[in-house]
Amino acid sequence: MTHAKQTTSTRAGKGRSTAPSKGRPAVVRDKKDPHAALRAPVRAPRYRAPRNLTNEQLQNPLLRMAFSRLSRIGELRGQYLRELDNIHGGRRTRSEKFAALAKSAEQLLLRLDLATGVLGWLDVERGQFFLNTQCGIAEDSGVSAPTLNRLMHSLELAGYVYRRIEKVRLDEKDDAGLHLVRTRVLVRFTEKFFADLGVRYLWFRAKKAALKSRDKQLRDISGLRVARQEKASLEALRRQQSRHNWEKSEARKASQGQLEILAQPQGAPGGGKPPQDADRGPGRPEHALERLLRSVQVKKDT
Repeated sequence: MTHAKQTTSTRAGKGRSTAPSKGRPAVVRDKKDPHAALRAPVRAPRYRAPRNLTNEQLQNPLLRMAFSRLSRIGELRGQYLRELDNIHGGRRTRSEKFAALAKSAEQLLLRLDLATGVLGWLDVERGQFFLNTQCGIAEDSGVSAPTLNRLMHSLELAGYVYRRIEKVRLDEKDDAGLHLVRTRVLVRFTEKFFADLGVRYLWFRAKKAALKSRDKQLRDISGLRVARQEKASLEALRRQQSRHNWEKSEARKASQGQLEILAQPQGAPGGGKPPQDADRGPGRPEHALERLLRSVQVKKDT
């Protein structure tokens, strides 16, 4: 499973920081090869405007009830998500956390993958699972990225979410000559979150239905993968056959050329020597004239 990322700039030292520099919007395919992020295929463009829960999503009892309670969590604090109010021990949590949760509730729920509880989606055509970036969620929710990051940290302390953070050092550098770090974050809501929200039974029902749909998607992905492998094998076989035919044609042309060379006449039919040049040896004009004069002289003498 691939992870989404957020590019930040490393600090040069204590008390000294550089301006954040955003890297290319790519997906790191292998964490052992940081340069793969620079060669990753282009992902689908982001939505121009913030999305909202559709009517089809609101027909789901889990999403409808969770959105109704999370959007009013400031008024219902103490009744739901009580662990979030006790993460500091005897001191209550500041109200800013609940206000941020109420603002980002809709954007979190519409990105929630019901089969796994992860903020992401499964791309059937590519056969990969993509994660939503926290910067995108914060931008669509109308809160700052640091505010959303602090909210996720508080939810993690309360046991409501599970986060897995990976950092990869890139070859790109900022203006100060420091290497950039690409951060990938996986956010998964736990069962405790839905239990303290009072929708545990709806969560089990929605997850069971989503798992059935996910099995069908995985079968489709497997079928697409097999079809691509068959297509690649047929293409390789076609290229191999074409090259084999070309090699046979070249060999045939070479053998025909050798036969033509051997079929050319090399001398007289009796196998005698080839005729000598007229200007070489005893057949030259000077020698023929001398023989003629000698024969005439012999006839006169006789």
